[in-house]
Amino acid sequence: MILALYQEDPPGEEISSQKILLTVQELLSHPEKGGITMFCGNNTVVGYAIVIYYWSNEYGGNIALIDEFYIKSAWRGKGIGINFLEHLATDNTGNLKGLLVEVTPSNERAFIYYSRNGFSPTTNRHLFKKMQRNQA
Repeated sequence: MILALYQEDPPGEEISSQKILLTVQELLSHPEKGGITMFCGNNTVVGYAIVIYYWSNEYGGNIALIDEFYIKSAWRGKGIGINFLEHLATDNTGNLKGLLVEVTPSNERAFIYYSRNGFSPTTNRHLFKKMQRNQA
Protein backbone atom coordinates (compact mmCIF):
# COMPACT_ATOMS: atom_id res chain seq x y z
CA MET A 1 0.00 0.00 0.00
CA ILE A 2 2.94 2.34 0.57
CA LEU A 3 3.87 1.92 -3.06
CA ALA A 4 0.24 2.58 -4.05
CA LEU A 5 0.27 5.85 -2.09
CA TYR A 6 3.38 7.03 -3.91
CA GLN A 7 1.87 6.08 -7.28
CA GLU A 8 -1.42 7.89 -6.59
CA ASP A 9 0.17 10.99 -5.05
CA PRO A 10 3.78 11.23 -6.19
CA PRO A 11 5.78 13.43 -3.80
CA GLY A 12 8.95 14.02 -5.75
CA GLU A 13 11.02 11.65 -3.64
CA GLU A 14 11.10 8.06 -4.79
CA ILE A 15 10.10 5.33 -2.38
CA SER A 16 11.89 2.00 -2.19
CA SER A 17 11.61 -1.24 -0.28
CA GLN A 18 14.83 -0.27 1.50
CA LYS A 19 13.33 3.02 2.76
CA ILE A 20 10.19 1.20 3.93
CA LEU A 21 12.26 -1.40 5.79
CA LEU A 22 14.36 1.33 7.45
CA THR A 23 11.18 3.05 8.65
CA VAL A 24 9.75 -0.17 10.09
CA GLN A 25 13.05 -1.00 11.81
CA GLU A 26 13.39 2.51 13.27
CA LEU A 27 9.88 2.54 14.69
CA LEU A 28 10.23 -0.97 16.11
CA SER A 29 13.53 0.01 17.76
CA HIS A 30 12.24 3.41 18.99
CA PRO A 31 8.48 3.22 19.58
CA GLU A 32 8.58 6.59 21.33
CA LYS A 33 9.21 8.15 17.89
CA GLY A 34 5.92 6.92 16.47
CA GLY A 35 4.27 3.96 14.88
CA ILE A 36 2.46 2.38 12.00
CA THR A 37 -1.26 1.72 12.28
CA MET A 38 -2.98 -0.75 9.99
CA PHE A 39 -6.68 -0.33 9.18
CA CYS A 40 -8.66 -3.54 8.69
CA GLY A 41 -12.03 -4.34 7.15
CA ASN A 42 -13.52 -7.77 6.53
CA ASN A 43 -10.37 -9.40 7.98
CA THR A 44 -8.07 -7.72 5.47
CA VAL A 45 -5.75 -4.72 5.66
CA VAL A 46 -7.39 -1.80 3.85
CA GLY A 47 -5.11 1.07 4.82
CA TYR A 48 -2.33 2.35 7.02
CA ALA A 49 -0.92 5.44 8.68
CA ILE A 50 2.59 6.32 9.79
CA VAL A 51 2.59 8.80 12.68
CA ILE A 52 5.78 10.42 13.98
CA TYR A 53 5.92 12.30 17.30
CA TYR A 54 8.21 15.20 18.07
CA TRP A 55 8.47 17.92 20.68
CA SER A 56 7.62 21.47 19.67
CA ASN A 57 9.03 24.33 21.70
CA GLU A 58 6.60 26.72 20.01
CA TYR A 59 3.55 24.72 21.09
CA GLY A 60 5.03 23.47 24.37
CA GLY A 61 4.42 19.78 23.80
CA ASN A 62 4.32 16.92 21.37
CA ILE A 63 3.11 17.21 17.80
CA ALA A 64 1.90 14.13 15.93
CA LEU A 65 2.99 14.31 12.30
CA ILE A 66 0.84 12.12 10.09
CA ASP A 67 3.70 11.21 7.80
CA GLU A 68 1.66 8.91 5.56
CA PHE A 69 -2.04 8.10 5.51
CA TYR A 70 -3.58 5.79 2.94
CA ILE A 71 -6.85 3.93 2.57
CA LYS A 72 -7.60 1.74 -0.45
CA SER A 73 -10.02 3.49 -2.79
CA ALA A 74 -12.82 0.94 -2.28
CA TRP A 75 -12.73 1.68 1.47
CA ARG A 76 -12.66 5.47 1.31
CA GLY A 77 -15.69 7.37 2.54
CA LYS A 78 -16.59 4.70 5.11
CA GLY A 79 -15.41 6.58 8.20
CA ILE A 80 -12.06 4.83 8.62
CA GLY A 81 -10.03 8.01 8.22
CA ILE A 82 -12.15 10.23 10.45
CA ASN A 83 -12.22 7.54 13.15
CA PHE A 84 -8.44 7.39 13.05
CA LEU A 85 -8.08 11.19 13.23
CA GLU A 86 -10.46 11.26 16.20
CA HIS A 87 -8.44 8.49 17.84
CA LEU A 88 -5.23 10.48 17.41
CA ALA A 89 -6.87 13.60 18.84
CA THR A 90 -7.81 11.66 21.99
CA ASP A 91 -4.50 12.06 23.81
CA ASN A 92 -4.43 10.35 27.20
CA THR A 93 -1.27 12.12 28.37
CA GLY A 94 -2.53 15.64 27.80
CA ASN A 95 0.81 16.46 26.20
CA LEU A 96 -0.23 16.28 22.54
CA LYS A 97 -0.56 19.86 21.32
CA GLY A 98 -1.58 19.24 17.74
CA LEU A 99 -1.71 17.12 14.62
CA LEU A 100 0.29 18.01 11.52
CA VAL A 101 -0.21 16.66 8.03
CA GLU A 102 1.35 17.53 4.70
CA VAL A 103 -0.41 17.28 1.35
CA THR A 104 1.11 17.68 -2.06
CA PRO A 105 -0.03 20.88 -3.80
CA SER A 106 -1.78 18.91 -6.54
CA ASN A 107 -3.82 16.79 -4.12
CA GLU A 108 -6.83 19.07 -3.72
CA ARG A 109 -9.00 16.18 -2.51
CA ALA A 110 -6.70 15.56 0.47
CA PHE A 111 -6.53 19.29 1.23
CA ILE A 112 -10.33 19.53 1.29
CA TYR A 113 -10.61 16.35 3.40
CA TYR A 114 -8.23 17.60 6.08
CA SER A 115 -9.74 21.10 6.04
CA ARG A 116 -13.19 19.62 6.69
CA ASN A 117 -11.73 17.72 9.63
CA GLY A 118 -10.32 20.73 11.49
CA PHE A 119 -6.91 21.17 9.88
CA SER A 120 -5.87 24.56 8.53
CA PRO A 121 -2.74 25.90 6.83
CA THR A 122 0.00 26.82 9.27
CA THR A 123 1.21 30.37 9.70
CA ASN A 124 4.78 29.35 8.98
CA ARG A 125 6.01 28.04 5.66
CA HIS A 126 7.84 24.76 5.87
CA LEU A 127 11.18 24.45 4.11
CA PHE A 128 13.32 21.34 3.77
CA LYS A 129 16.99 20.80 3.07
CA LYS A 130 17.95 17.33 1.91
CA MET A 131 21.26 16.23 3.38
CA GLN A 132 23.73 14.83 0.90
CA ARG A 133 25.71 11.82 2.08
CA ASN A 134 29.33 11.40 1.07
CA GLN A 135 29.74 8.49 -1.30
CA ALA A 136 32.76 6.30 -0.53
